[in-house]
Amino acid sequence: MFLTGACFISKKEKSILIINKENKAGIDFAKTEGDFKNIKYVDDFNDKFSSLVIWFRWVKILKLYRYLLKHNDVLCVSQGRIESGNIGIIAAKLARRRVISYIPMVHTHIEMSGKKTINVIKDLLCKPLYKFPDCFITISNAVKKELSNHTSGNIKVVENFVQQQEPVQIADVPPALYDEYIYKIVIPGRLINKQKGQLDFIQSFEKIQRKVNKKLICYIIGDGPDYELFSNEIVTRKLEGSVILLGNRNDLLGIMKKSNLIVLPSRFEGVPLVLLEAASFNLKIIASDIVGFNDYLNPENLFKPYNIDSITEKTVEFINSDENGVGYKQALFNLLDRNVTHFVNDFYNAVLAQKS
Repeated sequence: MFLTGACFISKKEKSILIINKENKAGIDFAKTEGDFKNIKYVDDFNDKFSSLVIWFRWVKILKLYRYLLKHNDVLCVSQGRIESGNIGIIAAKLARRRVISYIPMVHTHIEMSGKKTINVIKDLLCKPLYKFPDCFITISNAVKKELSNHTSGNIKVVENFVQQQEPVQIADVPPALYDEYIYKIVIPGRLINKQKGQLDFIQSFEKIQRKVNKKLICYIIGDGPDYELFSNEIVTRKLEGSVILLGNRNDLLGIMKKSNLIVLPSRFEGVPLVLLEAASFNLKIIASDIVGFNDYLNPENLFKPYNIDSITEKTVEFINSDENGVGYKQALFNLLDRNVTHFVNDFYNAVLAQKS
């Protein structure tokens, strides 16, 4: 989303893009869709303890500081979370440049991974990082409310959009996809359990099977660092024929459209694209009762995160009843009406409003 907005601005204002040299897709997109005066490539910065390690990266910070002294007076930084992008932010503050942070998620490490000592320390290290940006752009009023607990800076909201597209033809057909007698569940998303919570659903699947009178199959679609963890859990529970890891698929939309239920068991989110994609086809969705979902889905479509019994109960309810509606709130319908033109204009106006 950020790069789409940045490319639009580059056609209206003299702009420079600073981007990770390993981000090949982003670089190609910027060259094709943008009109940047210059593109500066920087080394990857992907340390596990980035909220701590940032304070030992002064060679990188000072190098970027000297570059920024010669260039623009405003730096707009894409931060997936507050730990991201701080080499550029600190360099910009040293150069007395104004910093706008585009940040879609505001979650503490305690919220994400529990109240362990290491998470308490990480949260303490993250706290001062919210003081560096002069202002913020985020993706929903719910995230804005959370963000306001960490900063007194001005916050603008620019909602996402979903690119309306038709599903591509399914070439490698997953098992039982066209079997109308089998109830099909799809869990899309990156395979990273601490955020997406797929393991919670895998662990609930046996209970779900025992409580329904239909044959079930679950497709987990995506790739990521926890692939082996999920695979081992599936084997341990003898679910190999019922829970299938499909990896990344360019035909995700087609598979979702052929399914009966989309399950999103995330533990924290911004506004996930898969929610918008599934809703664009009017599919039945159940999800964790968290910010990012409960703004857009009715309470009857939500279950408690981290809670195997709640996941089981809600999934069984939807499988056993044909009367459950899609359960979308008006806010989700409003979001589905947005397109790229709405987004880039809103993004541009938000940046202009925050420039001074």
